[in-house]
Formats: sequence, structure tokens, C-alpha cells
Amino acid sequence: MPTLFLPMLVGWCALWAGLTGVALIRTAADSDRIRSTAASGFWSMTLFWVAIDLGIAAWALLAPVTEVEEFRTLLLINGGLDVLYLGTGLLLVTRRAPLARGFGVAILIQGGFLLLLDLGWWWVLASNGS
Repeated sequence: MPTLFLPMLVGWCALWAGLTGVALIRTAADSDRIRSTAASGFWSMTLFWVAIDLGIAAWALLAPVTEVEEFRTLLLINGGLDVLYLGTGLLLVTRRAPLARGFGVAILIQGGFLLLLDLGWWWVLASNGS
């Protein structure tokens, strides 16, 4: 596994955990905003993705993949899953319920990042001749 892969993933998580924390503090101050709105859907789904991404990072630390080709295979599988996430996000964005639309936007952002991360590293490892 490339040495920069986990710091990139954890940095992404830290960024969104901080943004989510600020958003939740702001919404806690205004009880009218804690309803089923697109914003509450966005931030709650984002927090869910941060937890999942940190779980992936923890798993990678506890059981690291050392073979480049095995890691590339995992990245390619994850890239396929990322495309499914994006499809789900697009489907949710088209819904009438604001909460579902918020979920959809969060999934598009988080899934889009993961797609870029996974396929980007897959390509970098392939071009290094590893």
C-alpha cells in the first residue's frame, strides 16, 4: 500500500469531520433547523461516510495489503463500488424529500472522492510499473 494513501484518506475524513462538527453545532443552536431538511440529511450522511472511511483506514492499518497487485485489485473493486454509490446518490438527489436529496448530495461528494482516490491510486501504481 502506498505510504500516502492512508494520510490522504484520513485527511479527507478530518476535513469533513470538522465541517460536520461546525454544522452540527450551528444547527443545535437553532432547533427549527434540526428537521428533515436537505442540510440535516447532507451532514448526517457525511458523518456516516466519515465513520466508514475511518473504519477502512483502521482496517488498512491492522491488516495492511503489502502486494501491489493485490492492492490494485482492491482499488479496482472499490472503484466499481464507488460507481454504485454515485448511482445511488444520483437517484436520491432526484427525490422530492429534502432529507433524501441531502443524503444524495453527500453520497455524490463522498463517493466521488473515493472514486478519484481509488482509481487514481490504481492508475499511479500501474504507471510505476509495480
